[in-house]
Amino acid sequence: MRSNAVEANRRCGQRPPNAHGTDPPAPGMMRPCPPSTMLRWGGLLGELVYWLDIPHRRIVTRNLRFAYPAWPESQLGAVARRMFRNFGMSIMEILALLRMSRGDVLARCSLTGEEHLLQALSKGRGVVLVSGHLGNWEVGLQYLACRFNTPILLVVTPFWPRSVDAWATRLRTRFGNRVIDRKKAFPAMRQTIRDGGIVALMVDISRLKQSVEVAFFGHRARASHAAALLATRGGAIVMPVFSHRTAEQRIAIELGPPLIFPRSRDLKEDLRRNTQVLTDRVEAAVRQHPDQYFWVQKRWKDYHPYLYPGYRPRTGRLEEQ
Repeated sequence: MRSNAVEANRRCGQRPPNAHGTDPPAPGMMRPCPPSTMLRWGGLLGELVYWLDIPHRRIVTRNLRFAYPAWPESQLGAVARRMFRNFGMSIMEILALLRMSRGDVLARCSLTGEEHLLQALSKGRGVVLVSGHLGNWEVGLQYLACRFNTPILLVVTPFWPRSVDAWATRLRTRFGNRVIDRKKAFPAMRQTIRDGGIVALMVDISRLKQSVEVAFFGHRARASHAAALLATRGGAIVMPVFSHRTAEQRIAIELGPPLIFPRSRDLKEDLRRNTQVLTDRVEAAVRQHPDQYFWVQKRWKDYHPYLYPGYRPRTGRLEEQ
């Protein structure tokens, strides 16, 4: 497995990760400021966005009200405000990644469930890490690359403009990870699994033609079926991984045991059922830390577009997917 990972880096022109945690900050970058200072500024940034970005604040509040109809308005507002503060802190941590060494990244996070991934990798089969936009997912994925000294294929949605996407790619690949546009990702994901590598993808976003209907917080939504397909057809081991910010302001990463996906002769039903299993894991993680989920997403846009005034529904007949 490790040799395959190093070879994947070589083909992509990337430097293999240093297992000793001694990688210096990126050229031309100063050392990061103390975490307490960085997070204090991040919290203030999030507060500022909460008060000034009224459109996104409304989306967050509508999503929370839809997910937690029994909550009073005061609780909805408090959770929304904390979400923006967490997002601001996450932005500052992401900006600091280019100035952090491997040792800095390893010290910033903690990990539970390490044995699950080690056991999966020892089997020589590909692994799909599934997650959602919770905690600080960007830092969490960089930590895993540093901790296991193994590159991860990150399935991403490109940023716009291209200069921002180039910066994000530089950040995401700094410790050996690779990135690929989710619109053309499946062949690369399949090959990575065949090579015994690791793929990481978010299952709480989707493209219309590459998704199935699921229930999220009791409401119809769409979710990517890529992980379920890689498990059903590619023999991949699928494992949930989530991050959250602790009271001590560190990033806690939790790796769950491999998921068991039953198979039948009905592939379409298998994909729907198994993707629902993944969605249930995302929902359970979000319910533990609702103020750290990225509620800015229009999560229910396909079936409940009225939640997002001005949103134009995606083309295509959902019932045929």
